[in-house]
Amino acid sequence: MSSSSMGGREGQMLRFTSKKCHCRTKTTIRIVESEKPSKGRLYYMCENAGLEGCDLWAWCNPVGFASTYGRDEIDEEKPRIEEGMHFNGRLMKLEMKIEALNMMIKASMVVLVVCFISTVLMFSMK
Repeated sequence: MSSSSMGGREGQMLRFTSKKCHCRTKTTIRIVESEKPSKGRLYYMCENAGLEGCDLWAWCNPVGFASTYGRDEIDEEKPRIEEGMHFNGRLMKLEMKIEALNMMIKASMVVLVVCFISTVLMFSMK
């Protein structure tokens, strides 16, 4: 995968990973220009947007920093970017587990309420 860069801290650039659309076309990185809270944020969009029914759209988040002083220094950042991608994958798995736990808690609450109501009804009939 290749990446693009954009100005960041002095002597460094933010790095972005390029994406390909499901239609196998390279995506472009665009900037939200409308007056919204997300104004200035970057996003991916397929070059064929509106054509051939293509509708790929996703937020474009930086994957790290790279030095602006030399290509060799940028290549040294690759292990850090891969490490970041690894942590991003772990984070996504943890978020999925948290969502599953939230669903289990909600289901448990429903069961608890049903048990409570049936207990109250049972004692009120005596």
